[in-house]
Amino acid sequence: MDDSSKYRRTIIALSGAIGLLLILNGCGRDGSREVQGNLLSLRGTVTSEDGKESTRHQQPRPLMIGSKLSVGDRLETSPNSGASLLLIPGIFVEIGAGTEIVIGELRVQKRGDAMVDAIKSRLATLQLHRGVIYASLPSVGSGTCELNLQTDLGTVVAQRGALVSMRLTSETVRVMCVDGEVRWSSAGGGRVDEISQGYFRDYRRHDVPDGDLKTKLTPVTEDAGAQTDAAATLDSAAAFDEFALRVRNAPIKRREVQPP
Repeated sequence: MDDSSKYRRTIIALSGAIGLLLILNGCGRDGSREVQGNLLSLRGTVTSEDGKESTRHQQPRPLMIGSKLSVGDRLETSPNSGASLLLIPGIFVEIGAGTEIVIGELRVQKRGDAMVDAIKSRLATLQLHRGVIYASLPSVGSGTCELNLQTDLGTVVAQRGALVSMRLTSETVRVMCVDGEVRWSSAGGGRVDEISQGYFRDYRRHDVPDGDLKTKLTPVTEDAGAQTDAAATLDSAAAFDEFALRVRNAPIKRREVQPP
């Protein structure tokens, strides 16, 4: 990424504030509930359209660092733009230039009032309409962690420890597993593929209706475009890991009590 240094500095600057938000978001009784995500950084112009019925016909609004992200929001990046998102603690994504996504689910379940290993499960779902997503699910924290990336051709499911990218064009969706393992399910429900670390698979639109997917797993090392996406995924993951480390190590500021 050309702006990786600026990107990392932006994330570091946000660490304290986002860390507090994560603590606040973690409070509550046992039970699954909807949460909000946060925009960590952006490059260029990124707009959002509210998914609520009451505001659906309003003009898309430009996003800023720290903007809240809710279920139903539609995000678009202009050419030469991009954004990094914290969907749920432990689920990070970066959306590249010319990308359109809709947030489908953001759900967390806690273990009562526990303060240690408090999270029982995390679930995020994104619908990719065009463009590219780089996703990172670090092997930290407690409970289950799952990200669903949906297209009209099928869905990718990634869990804790996975690094994955998905690129959707008018003809093809390319699913790449950079680390861990991910699972692809075709939209018709007739095909499930495991995509292992270091490989990708192209699903072509004209193959899907008949279920005749003749594509095979291909090593990332055999395709220049795949190598570029793999490098971008690793860069994103490194920045996200640095962010998570900063949040964990951020000092807690105590309010000073003035003497009477």
